[in-house]
Amino acid sequence: MIKPLLCVLGLMFLSVASSHAEAIPQKVFYVSPHGSDRNPGSETAPFKSIEFAQQAVRKALSEDQAAKITVYLRQGLYRLDETLVFDLRDSARDGGRIVYSGFPNETAIISAGLPITNWAPLEKPIPGLPDKARDSVWVASLPGDIPRFNTLYAGERRLPRARTKGFVPTVPRSKADKYTLHVPSGAIENWANSDDADIRIIPGRPWVLNYVPVVSAEPERNLLRTDVPVTYQMASPGFGKFDESAWIENLFEALDQPGEWILDYNQRRLYYWPENGTPGDDIVAPLLTELLRVEGQIDYERPKDTPVRNLVFQNLTFTHNDRMTWQPTKTGWGIQHDWEMFDKPTAIIRFRGAENCTIAGCRLAAGGGTGIRLDLHCMNNRIENNTIEHLGGVGVLLCGYGPGTKDVNKTNAVLNNHIHHVGQILWHSPAIFVWQSGRNRITHNHLHHTPYTPIVVSGRIIWDRTGKGECSKTVRWNEIGHSLDGVDLRAETQASWNKREPYLHARKNLVELNEIHHGMLGLGDGNAIYVSGCGAYNVIRKNYIHDMISTRVNANIRCDDDQHLTIIERNLIFNCCGEGFITKGKNTIVNNIVYNLMEELPDGRQTLHRRGYLVLPWGEVTGSVIQRNIFFSLIPGQTILSEGKRQGKPVPNLKDCQADYNIFFNPKDPKWGSEYLQQQQTDGVERHSLFADPLFCNASEENFRIKPESPALLMGFLEFTLEDN
Repeated sequence: MIKPLLCVLGLMFLSVASSHAEAIPQKVFYVSPHGSDRNPGSETAPFKSIEFAQQAVRKALSEDQAAKITVYLRQGLYRLDETLVFDLRDSARDGGRIVYSGFPNETAIISAGLPITNWAPLEKPIPGLPDKARDSVWVASLPGDIPRFNTLYAGERRLPRARTKGFVPTVPRSKADKYTLHVPSGAIENWANSDDADIRIIPGRPWVLNYVPVVSAEPERNLLRTDVPVTYQMASPGFGKFDESAWIENLFEALDQPGEWILDYNQRRLYYWPENGTPGDDIVAPLLTELLRVEGQIDYERPKDTPVRNLVFQNLTFTHNDRMTWQPTKTGWGIQHDWEMFDKPTAIIRFRGAENCTIAGCRLAAGGGTGIRLDLHCMNNRIENNTIEHLGGVGVLLCGYGPGTKDVNKTNAVLNNHIHHVGQILWHSPAIFVWQSGRNRITHNHLHHTPYTPIVVSGRIIWDRTGKGECSKTVRWNEIGHSLDGVDLRAETQASWNKREPYLHARKNLVELNEIHHGMLGLGDGNAIYVSGCGAYNVIRKNYIHDMISTRVNANIRCDDDQHLTIIERNLIFNCCGEGFITKGKNTIVNNIVYNLMEELPDGRQTLHRRGYLVLPWGEVTGSVIQRNIFFSLIPGQTILSEGKRQGKPVPNLKDCQADYNIFFNPKDPKWGSEYLQQQQTDGVERHSLFADPLFCNASEENFRIKPESPALLMGFLEFTLEDN
């Protein structure tokens, strides 16, 4: 089965053309770094700037709102010092189409990087700088108007900011707060530039990483303080076995390795230890977090927005954005666990009020923040055939309005994208993150090498009218009115969820035919695909999940807290660490293959999560359907089912589910499934399930088709491949 999957994916990612047939343009303009804005924008006399081409397009649109116009960007580098903003003046009526495209077979690069060129060897000793760095560090004066920046690049390579050795906070979570970091004795010295330092911390839980500024240091008490609250407490992440969970960045004392840099913004100086002895001519500092924004008229408090329509950006390269910093007022405005910010300019490309717009065949690389985000009102947009790589934050974010009746972030498509090595700064960042957004298609994407969960579909809210809980300030209480009076808003029961479900916009998403591997390489308690706090009928179907090789993988597909009526069907999970499925609600798990859950990495390290192929930790699972799955183990005695319980939570049992017609097999343990089935059948479930070889054609060669005589077919098991759609 796997061989056809890989062939399809290989062909799929070679394609960079939009699936839309491009309309023949009525007008064509050209832009070149070697052009002039005094030119007419023709092929032989192109504009120099994208902004001048935009003005020409606006003039043409004022004459014909249904115009078909293409702007070609010729080979070369286009530097930005302000965000390119496309508003209602750039919008085409239906029937029209405005395309900004790289010229065929050429590379047009849009960068927010400012070259740093005035380097000189460091002459005077700097207090705190390690002795070994003093003869190797170079310094550059910053231009007077450059904003503070958090990342630095040598070409497309992000340079590491100087960082101390890691440590674990010294107080337990019960005694810690969100503003005070207790450090080991001797970790704080009289730092020369502590005003510019950041705390980098995995705060109290293993699923999020925060950057917050140091505002004061008390060496005698081993304390650092910040004015920006971290997500949880400044304490050890707890479960997850982190030997290091906190670091201090941007200190002279930490500048001890070639390639590192620090910024002394108060003195307007940049210090850098070049790896090759002298700085190259490709060092750039990012001026922007947001390079391109499509923005309609957003009327946040009212039900109707006016979106920009029918814009296309294709075959372009975007690079060098910065990581946006959290502000002291962030409380309640983060989206689940502060994995991103609500309605903020954190992405290289941002749609905020857009319909029928497309990003196709583009490359987004070497950035400090998110790649693409679709905010608030975004419908019928397409993100397809893009390469998104080596970013500090999320790959693609769909972020709708908070819970309420305004439901206008939906029916978008994220198709055929190759997203990898994202979350390189903010480790918690998914490759694809869908929050309060519904009816989207997340299909045929190739996702790999992420520090945390590759795909998240979420509507998680702490329903807190005071605005102190996670995401709570996004709730549109004026629209909800009194409809939830008397409802226990925090209860994770089906009855409470049914009342709140009409306001949970992350519903009816289709996550299908994606290849996912090598996720969860940094943080803990994550998964390959994660669904939580959403509306009904999200479908997780025909995904190929393999080689999730990390000690910290939890489940490979997980329905977490406050999640019901999700459909998980026809997925293949192969050679992964962690557990098969976790479900905490009334969900459907049918027709899947889980083959060889590994409990040990190739280097001998033991995995943390090994509760079983099916895990019911807590929650109300009554009415769940778990049928026609194949569970295949290669480890004697491996756990099949875990039924947990937690104080204050409903206690789940498989006997409350419709569990039947499943196949269990372990060629190394003939009692593996039979003893389990005997117990379950005593409880009235798994009545027709079997301990039997499913007869894969050749699992050792990654061929998971099943032979005609397979008992799984008699159970009604349905085969699938990526060619199915």
